[in-house]
Amino acid sequence: MAIYEARLGADAPSTAWSLNNLASVLHDQGDLDSARRLHERALAIREARLGHDHPDTVRSRRDLAAVVAALDKQQ
Repeated sequence: MAIYEARLGADAPSTAWSLNNLASVLHDQGDLDSARRLHERALAIREARLGHDHPDTVRSRRDLAAVVAALDKQQ
């Protein structure tokens, strides 16, 4: 991710795409705290760069909600 962010920029939509994908892998592996942080970063980038209603932004919001729900189940 560090190379990707340095090459494309920390707030590039492509960076958000990679963050979201990595977060999904972490979610699948059970690392929900890390997944949540990455999904939050991806969502912030997408909202700022693509807008609130863009399909990628909506996807990030949905993926973040799934992680939050999984964290709530753990408690």
